[in-house]
Amino acid sequence: MKFIGLDLAWSSSNTTGGAIIEYKGEGKGKLVSWQEKLGSNDEILQFVNEAAPASTPALIAIDAPLAVPNSIGARDCDLELSRVFRKYEAGTHPANRTNLGRYGQPFGDIRGETLAQRLVEELNFRHDPHLIPQQDVRQFFECYPHPAMIVIFGLEKTLKYKRKLRNQENDRHAAYARLQSLLGSLVGTPHFPCLEIPPELLQQATQNLKGANLKHYEDLLDGIMCAYIAFYHWWWGAEKTQIFGSVASGHIVTPRLVVSF
Repeated sequence: MKFIGLDLAWSSSNTTGGAIIEYKGEGKGKLVSWQEKLGSNDEILQFVNEAAPASTPALIAIDAPLAVPNSIGARDCDLELSRVFRKYEAGTHPANRTNLGRYGQPFGDIRGETLAQRLVEELNFRHDPHLIPQQDVRQFFECYPHPAMIVIFGLEKTLKYKRKLRNQENDRHAAYARLQSLLGSLVGTPHFPCLEIPPELLQQATQNLKGANLKHYEDLLDGIMCAYIAFYHWWWGAEKTQIFGSVASGHIVTPRLVVSF
C-alpha cells in the first residue's frame, strides 16, 4: 500500500505539496517521496502515477474541496465538522462555487472537482472515503489537516504556523518547531500507525526561510499530514475516523474526536 497526501492549491498558478508513505508492515510506514512545488494538474497526476501506477493499491487524501454542489454558503460537511471542532479553532472555511471558482483556470473551474474526475478517468482511482481497514484499495477522499492534528496530537488549539493565522500573540516559527516535533514523534507513537520521516525534513530552521520558500515548506508539511491521515484512516477505518458529509454533497474524513467528561 501507498498513502499519498496532496495539499492541493485552489489555483494551478500556486504550488501544491505532495507526500508519499509506503507501508512497511506491522503498523509502520515510511515517507519515501515528496514534492514541495507541484504545479499543474498534469504534474500532480504524474506524481501520483509514478508512486502508484496501474493497479497498485493506494489511498490518497486531498486537502481541497472535491465536490462543491452549492453556489453560495457552505457545504453540509463544512458546517458539521466546524460544529465539532470550532472550540479547537479547527473549523473549515466555507466552500462554495462562487468563492472557489474565482481561483479556477479557466475561471469558474473547481480545481478539486477537476482533479477528482481525472483521478477516476485516467488513473482508475475511486472517489470514496469508505473502506475496510487494512485491505488493499485504490481510492481517494477529502481531508483537512487541522482537526486531524487536534485529535492525533491531543492539541487544545490549532498550531498557528500558517501565514494567514499569525498574529501579534503568535510566534509562527515556534509553531513550526512544535509541528516538526509532533510529526517526528509519530515514529514511535504508541497509537498506530507509526510513521518514519527523514530527519532532515523536520530539522529545517524556518527562520531562515522567506516568502515563497517558507510557503513551500508549509505545503510540504501539510502534504505529509494528509498522507498520514490516509494511513490512519486505512489502519483504523470507522473505529477511529469519522466521515462528515457524502461524496455527492462533499465530504471530509478526519480522526474521530473522543470527548471525555
